[in-house]
Amino acid sequence: MTSKLFQPKAVLIDLDGTVLPLDDRPTDVVINAIAQSAQLIPTAIASGRVQQDVAHYARMFDLTVPQVADNGATLVDPLSGRIISSHILDKSEVENALTQLVKASDRVLVSDRGRIVWSPEEILDWQISIIMAKFETESEARSWADRLSSDTLTVLVSLDNKGDWYIDCTSPGIDKGSGLRDFAAQVGVEPDDVMVIGDGWNDIAMFEAAGFGVAMDTAPGQLLDLAGDVVPGIDEDGVVTALERYVLS
Repeated sequence: MTSKLFQPKAVLIDLDGTVLPLDDRPTDVVINAIAQSAQLIPTAIASGRVQQDVAHYARMFDLTVPQVADNGATLVDPLSGRIISSHILDKSEVENALTQLVKASDRVLVSDRGRIVWSPEEILDWQISIIMAKFETESEARSWADRLSSDTLTVLVSLDNKGDWYIDCTSPGIDKGSGLRDFAAQVGVEPDDVMVIGDGWNDIAMFEAAGFGVAMDTAPGQLLDLAGDVVPGIDEDGVVTALERYVLS
């Protein structure tokens, strides 16, 4: 059901599958719509991608407010690349997870004080905000997410724009929902005044925390159930429809 009454005071937008297609190149119409939104209200990315990626695309969209990276663990200034705030994993949790994931997964990377690290041997500061591990199948990713999830580690499954399955490991209670609350505090709005746009499993917490959610029609059923509105998928620039309907009109 469409609710044209919601008037957001800020917007958070997912990247993979929402604005980034398979080739990682958003269309001009998407770039322009997001840039126009940013001229009217605080507009930001909320992504499981690391800080460098998020800041890169934020600059492409002419976004200037804090951006949500590392699946909610980090707020980053897109212009300077400076970390505004970050929820750091306990070192022992990182060591335990890496010991298992290096053997079990296809690829593991971490964000160490904002630096992408592809091998545990290259970790220098042990200021880890997120661990990401790639798996061949959804069932493998979900199995490992269940195995590693605990009171001291949040583990969520995500699907990137290339169809690859990952698990994202962050500090307890840290996800895109907590990232939304951190973002809202930074830009001076209430979470209930934030609209979110997304398409994936890791967007569920963000939809639960927001005042209003718009899902792409390709989203999983659990996200569609949380959405206040549904727009066409990325192949039809659905994010533009959402922004035109609630922000740009």
